[in-house]
Amino acid sequence: MRPAHRPAQRVVGWLLFLTWAVWLAALQGLWSRHSAGTWVPDAALVLAIVVLARCEMADLVPLAVLTALAHAATGGEAPLVLLAGAFGALFLALSLRDALELSGPLGRTAAAALAAGAFQAWLSLAHDVRAERGDVDVLGAASAALQVAIASALLALVVGPVLARLPGLTPLRSRSW
Repeated sequence: MRPAHRPAQRVVGWLLFLTWAVWLAALQGLWSRHSAGTWVPDAALVLAIVVLARCEMADLVPLAVLTALAHAATGGEAPLVLLAGAFGALFLALSLRDALELSGPLGRTAAAALAAGAFQAWLSLAHDVRAERGDVDVLGAASAALQVAIASALLALVVGPVLARLPGLTPLRSRSW
């Protein structure tokens, strides 16, 4: 049985998801600024994946839009690039949900690695295209994507259960299996 949540509770849940995602994206920006390399996890995307593990498929649209808004609030990429990347990354994670239980450690870690790697590769390639240098550094994008994928997978493995239980996100966990 699906728990009955009033629409107002879901709206508050989405607003609190956006708040948590913005905070995590800001934390990611601080880590990026103060770290020596690019081994910085995409914490906002990891939060979206742990929420995706227990929400309905129809919730993919608000989840991707709010994740893109969180990245747009703290980064310098174009909002359309972020939106397309968030949709693609979360769709990849959603496709894993049929094969693996995303609320479990293996599924959550694999989905975070796949989604964060794809999202980072997309952002790197979009940045290269926008720079108008005439060349696209595919190997550089793959290297950055691999580093972010590994860091995000480790974050999802270790901190994922904590992120899933952040205050205010309960109305978004509507899957009953």
